[in-house]
Amino acid sequence: MKHFLLGLLVSGLIALIAFLADDWALLFPIAGAVAVIALVWAVISSITAGKQVKSSFNTSSERRRAQQARNAKVKNLVLFALPNLLLALYGLFILS
Repeated sequence: MKHFLLGLLVSGLIALIAFLADDWALLFPIAGAVAVIALVWAVISSITAGKQVKSSFNTSSERRRAQQARNAKVKNLVLFALPNLLLALYGLFILS
């Protein structure tokens, strides 16, 4: 939930920047870039974290904890990207 609220804060700052610049067309490129960066980061981190050497784990519970940590990191990045993605889509379809 904390990451979703952080995403809302970032999207609010992007909306404030667009309001102060008096150019609502800025919503799509800025919020879209933030959302794409977060989603690409989630994909890259899930791919690279899965390629750890399996022999470094001693027990299956350690592997399970590492997998849960990877899944939580990806989920948090997607939750951060969601408000920014919605703002970018709003800027693209509604305000254009």
